[in-house]
Amino acid sequence: MKKSLPFSSALLSVAAAVVLSGCVVATRIPGPAFYVDRAPPAAYSEVVLASPGPGYVWIGGYYSWTGRDYYWNRGQWAQPQRGYTSWNQGHWHRDYRGHYWVSGHWR
Repeated sequence: MKKSLPFSSALLSVAAAVVLSGCVVATRIPGPAFYVDRAPPAAYSEVVLASPGPGYVWIGGYYSWTGRDYYWNRGQWAQPQRGYTSWNQGHWHRDYRGHYWVSGHWR
């Protein structure tokens, strides 16, 4: 004998599936996700030289983690990727596990 769900249970199941299909909760940490137990040093105050040409965007310097210590990567001028006009600077973020890098990206 085949059992079927009451109408209200079936409707509840469909509604839950629709609601949950749009709810994806995830923390995106581009690149390899790793945590550092100490904060990066204060950023260098960089001298920004004149742009090499029209359309170039300044990408500021940042600290990267070498596995033992922080290393300063100097800023540079770059041309935006097609369809983009500005650079969203990467940064170090801290949560309860430590510090992790959030990569910059074009927008």
